[in-house]
Amino acid sequence: MAETLSLEGKLDLSAVPQLHDDLMACAGKDVIVSLAKVTQLGALCAQTLIAAANSARAGGHDFTLAEPSDRVLGQLAAMGMTPEMIMEGSE
Repeated sequence: MAETLSLEGKLDLSAVPQLHDDLMACAGKDVIVSLAKVTQLGALCAQTLIAAANSARAGGHDFTLAEPSDRVLGQLAAMGMTPEMIMEGSE
């Protein structure tokens, strides 16, 4: 069974340590990250999600970004990314 992590609010530089801790608590499991309540996704939090997705894939686990709002999708697009790129890797 997958671990669900529901994120909310502004994910900027100040949110990175807590996001990292939350993702580390899900290490070694399939994880679903809900972005439904995220109002802003900054580059460093996106990078943290990328690192977590890469680690999950390397360990044979699924990493899913679920329910991103149009605003979050736009912020990812401005960084040249999509949720699929993060989940599946863009190598």
